[in-house]
Amino acid sequence: MVSEYSKRWRVSALAVSMIAMWLGPIEYVEAQQTGQQIFDSLCTACHTIGGGKLIGPDLAGVTLRREESWLKRQILEPQVLLAENDPIAMQLLQEANNIPMVPLGLSDADAIAVIAYMKSTEQQAIVASGLPSQYTPTVLISILVLIGLTLIGLRVGKKEVDVR
Repeated sequence: MVSEYSKRWRVSALAVSMIAMWLGPIEYVEAQQTGQQIFDSLCTACHTIGGGKLIGPDLAGVTLRREESWLKRQILEPQVLLAENDPIAMQLLQEANNIPMVPLGLSDADAIAVIAYMKSTEQQAIVASGLPSQYTPTVLISILVLIGLTLIGLRVGKKEVDVR
């Protein structure tokens, strides 16, 4: 037999998990916006996303070609990768006519935000038609909320009706 306390705990746990799912994409969108601001102010002098090579390489699709940990290191400490003779960093240096990427003095959170922004540009490019990618988390959360509310309604609404 399920006690009243157990029922309340389940409903509370469901409510907390739904709120957490709802707030998660908000933080990701904020990171994308911050990343775009950082990219626009610090990176566009040397890089484009889909606009061709400038001083540095075109960054279209870079999050698909490189691991996130490598991208983070390249953004935060490009000189360290060159000192370690990282093969990718050395190839990029040669392609940029031996002009190294300058350290930007960004924090870990800033680098992650820039990577989130670059990922979002790739997701938008993949979704050529249909639902824009920035709405996908909202739609998924709405579906989960509807399923949760339906389950709660079914649970609460399990009452026998005597039809005469």
